[in-house]
Amino acid sequence: MQRPRDSGPGLKALQAAFGRSVRSVIKNAADLQLLTGSDDDAVCGERIDVYRNNAWQFFLTALERTYPVLQRRVGADFLRQLARDYRVEHPSQHGDLHWIGEAFPAWLANRMAGTGYEWLADLARLEWACEASVAAAQRDPVGLESLGRFDADVLAHLALVLQPSLQLVASPFPIWSVWQSNQHENAPPPVDLDAGAEHCVVACVAERVAVYRLDEPDHRLLQLLCAGMSLGAATEAATKDAEALARLLGWAFGEGLVVQVVKASPA
Repeated sequence: MQRPRDSGPGLKALQAAFGRSVRSVIKNAADLQLLTGSDDDAVCGERIDVYRNNAWQFFLTALERTYPVLQRRVGADFLRQLARDYRVEHPSQHGDLHWIGEAFPAWLANRMAGTGYEWLADLARLEWACEASVAAAQRDPVGLESLGRFDADVLAHLALVLQPSLQLVASPFPIWSVWQSNQHENAPPPVDLDAGAEHCVVACVAERVAVYRLDEPDHRLLQLLCAGMSLGAATEAATKDAEALARLLGWAFGEGLVVQVVKASPA
């Protein structure tokens, strides 16, 4: 009986070696040996370099497009260095390049901890909220008149269903002001980073991403409504101010952020 020949590394091992070679910054001799049978195949190494460079450029471009304001604030060279370090810990796990930057704000928070530049991570959180909002489903909004079909005595027990794209971001730094001042090509005016906290709402309605700044009580009230709390309970927990609720409802309905009014689930 003829002895079966060694079939060499399996497809899965070859794919893993190629993936590591494409993502690595320097040549990995062990992976090159696995792929070519030699740890010094110059031709194969050059071919892998083409894939490696293309993969890196796609990764970097995706991150730059996701965080354009951050890039303006830190400069292209520094963002490139951040991207290289981030990619080592968070290589792309999706076929869709949109998701490359998903873990970047949390990673950047660890990177900037104790440096005096912690605000950059919160700015990145705001920019990622914009990206997440774009990718979310959009539903047809309802108007303020939708409250009118309920009796007045049940209004406090109603809850709002909000647009799936709605994102809430809060920071002890003025990140909305930084974001807003960097929306044009002209050199932005400086923002006083000691100006205090800002609370942001991001939503994509009618194919348009909007970034709003709310006062802290309104932001807290909206946060509770997003969690499914009834109008009455959310008001009691956030502000104890019925006028604040009326003001927030007028804004939320007017901006197309409400998609349904329902009776709140029992606590």
